[in-house]
Amino acid sequence: MSHRSPLRRLYPISAGGTAMRRSFAIGLTVLFLGNGAVMLAAPYPWYLAVPGVVLTGPFNDHFVRDVGAAYLACGVATALGAWNLRRHAGAVVVAATFQGLHAMIHLVTPFCGAGAPWPLLARDFPGVFLPTAATIWLAIAAFQPSKGEQK
Repeated sequence: MSHRSPLRRLYPISAGGTAMRRSFAIGLTVLFLGNGAVMLAAPYPWYLAVPGVVLTGPFNDHFVRDVGAAYLACGVATALGAWNLRRHAGAVVVAATFQGLHAMIHLVTPFCGAGAPWPLLARDFPGVFLPTAATIWLAIAAFQPSKGEQK
């Protein structure tokens, strides 16, 4: 017989899921699912609303929806990580891989133009580089013992 509360049985805190890790995973889930849903449901308004996107080239409905699908997949992966980070570490690694490759494109592209790259890198920091760093941190954390766990 289990002495765990019904809430704990529905939403377990696993060995790989400290409160901080879970908070990061939930935040990333909301960000990725929200962005992906808007990209799929309203690609042109998304294209117009996100700073700098119109400077990357003409609107391409199919491309925006493809990337939106990738963001939804990242959201599902981080949601699984929020549920049980240790068990779903592989899914979080896949999300970190997409985010990392996406960030590399945003890192290299500004240096390919005629203008100074720094304003573009600064513009992309909150929406591209910061979520990528958080996702990579979460993927690494999935393989580390959580606070209080045997090392």
